[in-house]
Amino acid sequence: MKYINLNWKIFSESERTISATSRAVSYGDGCFETIRSYSGKFLNFEEHFERLQTGLRYLEMKSELTEEKLRLEIQKLLEKNNLKNKDTVVRIQCFREGKSGYFDLSEESVFVISTREVLVDTSDIKLKTVSVRAIPSISLERKVKLSNSINYIKAAQEAQKKGVDDALMLTVDGFISETTIANVFWIKEDKISTPSVSCDLLPGVTRNIIITMIKEDPALTFLESEFKPGDIYNADAVFCTNSVMEIKAVSMIDDHSFDTQHAVLSKLKNEFESYKAENLN
Repeated sequence: MKYINLNWKIFSESERTISATSRAVSYGDGCFETIRSYSGKFLNFEEHFERLQTGLRYLEMKSELTEEKLRLEIQKLLEKNNLKNKDTVVRIQCFREGKSGYFDLSEESVFVISTREVLVDTSDIKLKTVSVRAIPSISLERKVKLSNSINYIKAAQEAQKKGVDDALMLTVDGFISETTIANVFWIKEDKISTPSVSCDLLPGVTRNIIITMIKEDPALTFLESEFKPGDIYNADAVFCTNSVMEIKAVSMIDDHSFDTQHAVLSKLKNEFESYKAENLN
């Protein structure tokens, strides 16, 4: 039996604990954060927590969660689900309390913590550019994880119909943005490029770690800018990053293939492992 943590109390996952008419169900009125637990330890937990707080502030919602309290509640749930000594995906979902309607808004929020074991998958990723565009940041804040993910779902549906693992999404102006679940980087000789935050993407915690690693390596050149699909087609190697998959090689985008064993990519993976060893807490 699996358990969840709903507002400080642990319930079985099968119990009916949230109203069918809640704002989470009706509107997706909330935000969330996904963190990987490495046998009860975390990587850059404070960044994840701050992004969750930023999302709550953007939605003008209050929460009693503090970084220390959230860590404690996660540990309780990992223990209850017998996941304390396993690599686990932890999702913290916050949603607004209150009645239906767009104008009768409460500032109070509810949180739900859920867990699932990380499934090891070492396969490479295949991407296709899709017609569904990234939502412009002028319309919706892109630096936080908001609950309504229909845009990503539609992009994923299109990618699935094309027989690939994920979608490469573009901005409304045609610049490379992100995939539905990850940030994207590419390597050309000793230069590593990635779309800038102006490209309507979610700047991931792992993305930040990788960028810092690249900038600290004198043998590498880093470029963060606006790019068209043709720029990535000419790359030697491509990889995606997020907190669950960490770093994963991309073998193909549209009709273009890439080196999944590139020396620079292997070097970054090794450096990331060293970063983890020094920073898990």
